[in-house]
Amino acid sequence: MKRQLGVVFAVLALLCVPMAWSQSGSGDSGSSNDSSSSSSDNTSSGAPTSGAGNFGFSTPAGASSSNDPYFQVQNGSSDQSQSGSSDGSQSGSTDNSQAGSDDSQTAAGPQSTFNHPEWLPPLSSITDVTHHTGIALSLSTGSLTDYVLGGAGQNYWQNIGMWSAGVGISQLRETSLIQLNYTGGVNLSALSVGPYSNYTTLNQSGLARILWNFAPRWQLRIKDNYIYTDNPFEPFLTYTSDPTPNDPNPTVYFPQAVIEQNTGSVDISYRLSGHDSLTFAGTESLQNYLRGVTGLWNSFTWGGGAYYQHLINPHFSVGTGYNFNALDFGHGESRAGVQMIEGFVTYKFNPAFSVSGWIGPEVTNTKDLVPILCTPYGCLIEEQHNQAFDLAEGGTVSYSKSGNTLRLNTSHRVTDGGGILGAVNLYQATLAYSRPINRIWGFAAAIMYDNSVSITYFHSHQYWDATQGTINFSRKFGDAWNAAVYLLFINQSQNFYGTPGTTSTAGLGVTIRYVWGHSLGR
Repeated sequence: MKRQLGVVFAVLALLCVPMAWSQSGSGDSGSSNDSSSSSSDNTSSGAPTSGAGNFGFSTPAGASSSNDPYFQVQNGSSDQSQSGSSDGSQSGSTDNSQAGSDDSQTAAGPQSTFNHPEWLPPLSSITDVTHHTGIALSLSTGSLTDYVLGGAGQNYWQNIGMWSAGVGISQLRETSLIQLNYTGGVNLSALSVGPYSNYTTLNQSGLARILWNFAPRWQLRIKDNYIYTDNPFEPFLTYTSDPTPNDPNPTVYFPQAVIEQNTGSVDISYRLSGHDSLTFAGTESLQNYLRGVTGLWNSFTWGGGAYYQHLINPHFSVGTGYNFNALDFGHGESRAGVQMIEGFVTYKFNPAFSVSGWIGPEVTNTKDLVPILCTPYGCLIEEQHNQAFDLAEGGTVSYSKSGNTLRLNTSHRVTDGGGILGAVNLYQATLAYSRPINRIWGFAAAIMYDNSVSITYFHSHQYWDATQGTINFSRKFGDAWNAAVYLLFINQSQNFYGTPGTTSTAGLGVTIRYVWGHSLGR
């Protein structure tokens, strides 16, 4: 995707943070710029996650790409306004254990939140459209200072100043939810080393989301996220959940790189009965590296799956499904097809505590184009084909009560290696925690470890080990203003082309944000 097209698509198609956030004024208080609020909508993990958006059923592992994480630590923060509750724009949720899930709905669908004009005076009530519609305008600024050890063979400081503004529109009806958001701004970066010691880049993001109960037993969900940024932490620490094969691996950190990402998903759920459901899902993603780093693969992936789930009782559900994912690196230089048949189970001990797990056989086929002999007139290419069988598995433990939210994810599967390793065999574990300290202060922290081993011919047995962590404190200043201070650290070791290396970085950032939100009708 060219940069110009990315801007156009983001402006025209992509969308918004839930409007209830905007009405409360808390917004995404901890992001280092506005784009993190829309870029962090990643998959929750291979494990199924419960949500009434599927008519009260859990979402199967392969279909989870349409779900938000349990909660996110976005550039070192979480949205404290979401602690202990579902998306504020969807008041019908009854599953308290799934705080922060944007797909938590009752069977009746989303409910309008614009029914309290005494909170924020409506601008008009001209038509039925404005009656269910709200708008939000946001401004934010912040700075980030980080120190990189081992980057480009030397150590250096980096300072980033960030300014951005955004607009969002949300429409909620009894059977549908539509959200649109675009945020754009400028980053000013200053390095203590290198030929590009000072430069400016555009940061932009968009989010589009549609949820529609178009028939008594049918539900459609569509979501698309886009980001373009040179903030090295944004795509790295936006996620606290495990990537699926269709999502760029968030644990790969490249200093001074401009990164463009887009992820999209669509799924249709059909309720066979009060205890049985079918889900059909499709996903896509792309990741481009546009400046500052050489030798990286741009990637594009797509996939689909079908899943069946049975609700044994209100606490216990089981299911099975099939999914296929195609991964393309470097426009055909390396490709992988991943197929998996999985079984999954979820048990909810009480509204606050639940566990889930998934397991299944996985087969991966790879094709690599290997240059044998190159001349000024071209190269002689050999195709290398390989096949591998493995057992993929994962699990999730989640707890949420009185604003305290704790989540532990573990997983093992074949996924996107994130620019240099191609398809990888990934082992990953994530622990995340958030809580409100008091009425105006909030706290969030997360730590993730992963081990990636390449399965492509080019990088056979080469690895990437990474540990990342974040600590965030956020504070509200009235209904519209909020601020956050966050600390980030990354340590990663890798072995590319037989040369081991280590890169570490730590950063301290601060963000101030203002959100103005109004409903357009009573």
